[in-house]
Amino acid sequence: MSKGFSLNFQNANVMTFEQENDLFAGQSIKLKFQLGETYYDLEFKVGQDVEWAKKCVAEKIDCGRNDFDLFFQGKIMPEFFSLNDIQNLKDQSIIEIRMKK
Repeated sequence: MSKGFSLNFQNANVMTFEQENDLFAGQSIKLKFQLGETYYDLEFKVGQDVEWAKKCVAEKIDCGRNDFDLFFQGKIMPEFFSLNDIQNLKDQSIIEIRMKK
């Protein structure tokens, strides 16, 4: 007879998703998103991806994630890149929100 594994999810050594995300996502970065003359300040972890940033921006400006693109220094930010992959992106960088027509 096999006893299998005894899992103890109440163990203090088991991290929650939020704890694991904080540990592996890296340091925080505050970014400014510009839509016309309006700016939105949002905070992320450098290990989070552009797709997550677009989701957060979409919630802030009340539209769909596919209704706009994010541009940094004149270049589109690919959704599959992590924020850490975007060259020259640093705390307080300004990211342009360009609505699709």
